[in-house]
Amino acid sequence: MYRTVILTSEFQARGFIDSRPLASAKVKSLCLGGTLQLMTAAHIIELCQSIDDLALWVLPEGDMPNVPACLLTALNRLSLSRLSVRLSAIFCRTATPYLPSIPLFGKVTHLELLEGWVLWGFPQATGIHQLTQLTHLSLRVVARQTAPALLQMILTECASLEVLVLRVIDGVEDIEAWLKVKGLDDPRIMVTATDPHNFWDCLTSDDSETTTIAL
Repeated sequence: MYRTVILTSEFQARGFIDSRPLASAKVKSLCLGGTLQLMTAAHIIELCQSIDDLALWVLPEGDMPNVPACLLTALNRLSLSRLSVRLSAIFCRTATPYLPSIPLFGKVTHLELLEGWVLWGFPQATGIHQLTQLTHLSLRVVARQTAPALLQMILTECASLEVLVLRVIDGVEDIEAWLKVKGLDDPRIMVTATDPHNFWDCLTSDDSETTTIAL
């Protein structure tokens, strides 16, 4: 039975939709990315309502004035514990989503946000620090743009937080030094240059066209 599904193109996604409606009920881990369209992603999520772990890495489709309602509706129906997401794909690029107001984000305990801009500007903008149920959080950090005040708020107010992973493009040692200068020398912080895609890459076979993995 298929428990992990990885789809990165419209061709692969259509094949899954057409041939595996029954198997979709057994899917527990789902990764959607590459050139997959938002509407297709919404359809697949509607089929896979039993998933516990979702990586939603689809790309934004132009400057959309509103949240794709069908996609957000499908996401809010899920009972996820783990979520890795590109926020700009489901929210207008010019808007900053307030995450605590969205049911999806109040359920997960393990959250990864791909974009670094969630740590820019006003610390309270996205409300990450109010997701107090989080035990594991992964964020992208760029020293010259990241707001240290928001990192401090997350560490202070997320009472259940066990691990804060900070993904970097800069050197790991440089970011660790920057954190110390900013007074953020916290044992829960782990700085890494590992790309989030690497976890899903290890689940696939050597054939890049493989989209479903039987466990």
